[in-house]
Amino acid sequence: MPISVVRYKVDGEARWGRLVSTGPTRPDDLVTVEPLVSSAPTTAALLAEYDAKGDLPGSGATVSLAASGITSPVTRDATIICQGLNYNDHAAESGHGARKANLLFSKASSSLNGPYDDIIRPDGVELLDYEAEIGIVLRKALTAGTLVSEADVGDYVGAVVLCNDVSARDVMFGASFLQWFQGKSYRTFCPAGPVLYLLKPEEAASVLGDLSLTLDYRGSTRQSANSAQQIYKAPETLTQIAALLDLKPGDLVLTGTPGGVLAQGSPTLARIMAANLFDDAIRRAELVAESKKVDPFLQPGDTLTLRLRDEANGVDLGGQFSRIA
Repeated sequence: MPISVVRYKVDGEARWGRLVSTGPTRPDDLVTVEPLVSSAPTTAALLAEYDAKGDLPGSGATVSLAASGITSPVTRDATIICQGLNYNDHAAESGHGARKANLLFSKASSSLNGPYDDIIRPDGVELLDYEAEIGIVLRKALTAGTLVSEADVGDYVGAVVLCNDVSARDVMFGASFLQWFQGKSYRTFCPAGPVLYLLKPEEAASVLGDLSLTLDYRGSTRQSANSAQQIYKAPETLTQIAALLDLKPGDLVLTGTPGGVLAQGSPTLARIMAANLFDDAIRRAELVAESKKVDPFLQPGDTLTLRLRDEANGVDLGGQFSRIA
């Protein structure tokens, strides 16, 4: 059975613990944790301990703490690679037809944020958007020539984690030659957790194939999907990444967001992009004005609620609660 682990802080020091109670969903939830007998400084080191011992020994005692003390279980030494347009409904709402290629891009690890920490909207950003995603954490390196199959995907995937790929759409599409990396990488733009869901190799394929996630915003569910709906699944994606660059244990792959984001493609937006490709100021101003006709996008004071569930094993992995600041 997979293990639910959290990373939390006591007097400023990060510690690992096995989650004994139900996965938290809000910062004021009280959770029960069994501290692990581990001094692992990174997610990669924790995964190495797990694989070496076949388990993660606990202290035998339990502690209660507010979920607000839980931080990202993915540490900032991780490289983050993301998939885009990996659900048909999101591809359609973005103005794309049937997907014929896997879209990959990167995101700065300094964007990692706790599941209950504020998301900071940078000065000048007007089109701030959410993207609920399933993250997969590597237990084994990807190098040139690595071929990952459904049968051995668990040799490479050590854990899953709930993430929010927060995006500044006006930067992504309004800056010079479309600055996706910048628009995705501001600090606080990758809330992760609360749970790092550790998988044994033989468990990975079934869990990866049946994870459900939701995102609620302004009183309604805006995103809801199951990992079975992904267009490019983990084996194919990891094989493609390995042909492109090396990844190490502990690195994070975000597997795409389903439909329901605030940014919606339209013929008008496509014309704005095409007509002003080489005039950044006009393109950005017109993109912002047109996009705001549909939605004001995320504003300070808004809140987002995300949840993740392992349907294969019937385990609720808790959720995130983030405020826009």
